[in-house]
Amino acid sequence: MLKEQRLAFIRDEIRKSGFASVDNLVVQMDSSYSTVRRDIDELAETGVLIRVHGGAVASTPTNTSYEPPFTVRQDLFEEEKRRIAKAAHDLIHPNETLLFSGGTSVLALAKTLDDISPLYIATNDMMSAMELSGKSNIDLMVLGGNLRKHHFSLNGYFTESMIRQIHADKLFMGVDAIDFAIGMMNFSADEIQTKKYMIKAAHQTIVLCDHSKFERVAFVNICQFSDVDIIITGKELSPEYADKVAEFGVSRQYLILFPD
Repeated sequence: MLKEQRLAFIRDEIRKSGFASVDNLVVQMDSSYSTVRRDIDELAETGVLIRVHGGAVASTPTNTSYEPPFTVRQDLFEEEKRRIAKAAHDLIHPNETLLFSGGTSVLALAKTLDDISPLYIATNDMMSAMELSGKSNIDLMVLGGNLRKHHFSLNGYFTESMIRQIHADKLFMGVDAIDFAIGMMNFSADEIQTKKYMIKAAHQTIVLCDHSKFERVAFVNICQFSDVDIIITGKELSPEYADKVAEFGVSRQYLILFPD
């Protein structure tokens, strides 16, 4: 396959599914690993895609229902997520009861909590639960339910029943998309009811999201802006859009942070 054919093929795969793995591209294009990686690097430089461990993802969502696997999302915007996690960490105080939803930004927060004692945390996210389980300062409750494969969240009747018995000081929630006219959204309907119950159970709802979640649309609504108390995102937002976000936050009396 000629180079231009390979680049067109990769673009088409990204456009169709939002993600392309190096392993699959090697087989599909009958090319070497080094050739495929060079092609991905070239397309990444043009902004068509973002290179991640094992392949590439679309630089912008290809549709409203496709969500890349957790292992792919975990590699995106790592430095930004660390800054978001630090800002969220500074909002937490000893003896608080916290709810953690799924999400890679929420997982980044879970990794920072060794120095606040004691904390009581309930989560439906298996990756955050694994991270928190090794911390002696944290009493952990795992909100068991049906496993969402490749995304490691637990949802469904049993998860929701447990959440309805909880009263938390703060919810730290991940979202897939934010739009001023629509609110907070998720790609998967499986997690929606879980997050709605979490919002009801918490005194304060804090959304953690990297800059790519703004000005995009996902499949299902989670909540409106009026249901959220704080949004923490990254300074990677374009200056024009950051101004718009900040103005919206002031006008609606939320606190929107852009951590350095």
